[in-house]
Amino acid sequence: MKKGFSGRVAGVLVLVLWAAGLVYAGVCQSISKEKAEEIARYIADVIVAGRGIVAEHQDLINDPKKGEKGFTPEYVERLIRERFRQMTGKDISELDPEARAVVEQVIAAAKMSVQMNQKRINQPGKGFKGYIPAVFGRETGQILKARCNIQIKQTTFKYRNAYNQPDPFERQVLKKFEDPNWPKGKGYGAFVNGKYRYMRPIYIKKACLKCHGEPKGARDIAGRIKEGYKEGELRGAISVSFPVK
Repeated sequence: MKKGFSGRVAGVLVLVLWAAGLVYAGVCQSISKEKAEEIARYIADVIVAGRGIVAEHQDLINDPKKGEKGFTPEYVERLIRERFRQMTGKDISELDPEARAVVEQVIAAAKMSVQMNQKRINQPGKGFKGYIPAVFGRETGQILKARCNIQIKQTTFKYRNAYNQPDPFERQVLKKFEDPNWPKGKGYGAFVNGKYRYMRPIYIKKACLKCHGEPKGARDIAGRIKEGYKEGELRGAISVSFPVK
């Protein structure tokens, strides 16, 4: 893939959505250095929540007997907000204005991804739709990058697509997460070349095993090779990056 191609695709995507009336209102603002770590954690929380919701609804999304599934942007938004509260102990409305503005932008991007995929999600007579957590995360990240210059990436040593291949910083942090002494679930952040970079480990949940579990080497529903993970094992990380004021 040529350098900058994904960014151009994301930009075109947002223009198309804007023309279709699907771009949600809101203003993207620069993130202050003092709030960088907190906001990065919140961004990762929203992405982890959304990925989990998509994973847990795979049976519904891929049900060939149903047309309209009810898996709408509004439905996913409600679940994300509920899960965010469970994960952080805070309601999004209770966040300070700077953090809340960014979180709302991430949720808006997540809703846009779900909206873009309504036709295939609701297609009757077809089983596997291809709308999986990785697709949700990638599209949400592309939209957010085009709108707010916030980069989100799902990365792992066992990547399935070149897009997910870890860069040098991400490789170093993934090695930290693999260390048995690293506290499970703890993220890692650092200021690098004028940006704040943060990574949040993600672990295999029950809903992930259909595609990433055993038997290792078998084909999953999408025709990809299963990695043979077990529930609770480290899958990789959500990588967040943005410039700071």
